[in-house]
Amino acid sequence: MENTKERNLLAIKIIAALILAVIFTSSSASAANLKVDPSVEGGYTTIQAAVDAANAGDTIFVSPGTYVENLKIDKQVRVWSDSRNPENTVVKPADPAESVVEITAERATFSGFGVGDSEKAGILLKGAKNCYINNNRVQNAEYGILLQDAESNDINGNIITLNEIGLRLEGSKSNTIQDNLIAYNYGLGVSLEESSRNIFFNNYFKNAENVEGNAVNADNSWQSTLTVKSNLIRGPYIGGNFWADLEGKGYSETCTDENSNGICDASYAITGGGSDNSPLFPKVRSGITALESKLDAEAYEQGISAREKAENETMAPVERQTEATEEKPPEAEASEENAAPAPSLAVTVLVVGAAYLMKRRK
Repeated sequence: MENTKERNLLAIKIIAALILAVIFTSSSASAANLKVDPSVEGGYTTIQAAVDAANAGDTIFVSPGTYVENLKIDKQVRVWSDSRNPENTVVKPADPAESVVEITAERATFSGFGVGDSEKAGILLKGAKNCYINNNRVQNAEYGILLQDAESNDINGNIITLNEIGLRLEGSKSNTIQDNLIAYNYGLGVSLEESSRNIFFNNYFKNAENVEGNAVNADNSWQSTLTVKSNLIRGPYIGGNFWADLEGKGYSETCTDENSNGICDASYAITGGGSDNSPLFPKVRSGITALESKLDAEAYEQGISAREKAENETMAPVERQTEATEEKPPEAEASEENAAPAPSLAVTVLVVGAAYLMKRRK
């Protein structure tokens, strides 16, 4: 009898445990998939509407198209383009004075989009933690990607180009910046302010100035542990970064690699402080060609020309006004030429002397 009771009690405990496991599994599996497709009746027509409707853990798939909105992601969701192609799934700002995408959540994902045309940031991570920003093309913004007080995020596999500043970190720490093309930005490639313990590796840098010369650069790492694995320029090791410039005279383009391991023989000193101890060397030249095919050097040159033209047009009215002030018009010169001459010094002396004699006679 006693054994029967014990067996029944054990069975009840097992059943209760199974019920709890089912409940827990159901709760974990309750994450939903939401679809953004303006062509489907009754579906979500904007990404923001899907984000607002989503619960933490949900995934949002976005159909190809151009979405005009300032997107704010404030919860733990995954936002993926359906095509995984930034060329055909594009987000542009409804208000260009604001950032296109602003992420303030933890553990959010944003992947596969073309983003740009903002007077602020293409993608802003503000107070965000443990987010994954991957496979985006960010261009035509003041800042391509901007991190403010952001921590432990992974900025991975993005093309950041044709911005005033490619990537900027402000008060941000412990972020991983890897496998990105940060090239053909009009100003700086990377700018750091009060940011430390971030790691940069396996990136392709090609800007007029790749890294702003700040002392804080020394508080960050510019390479990972040397690992046998194909890097983004098709070399045999993951290590540091590829350092190019617009004239083909960057460090990685001119360094030596005596042992042919795809790593420059000497470290590269980062402007302002710090160093890349394993800068990449183009062991496989076709790797560079493949990366350049994803970029648009011609658009960069056109952008530079447009900026120079705008600058000249801005300065021209000021110069013309200065010239008009300095140069007298012909009418004024003719008037001066026709005016009566001033009395000579001799005439003046005679007049004064005559007045003096007349006074004495009186």
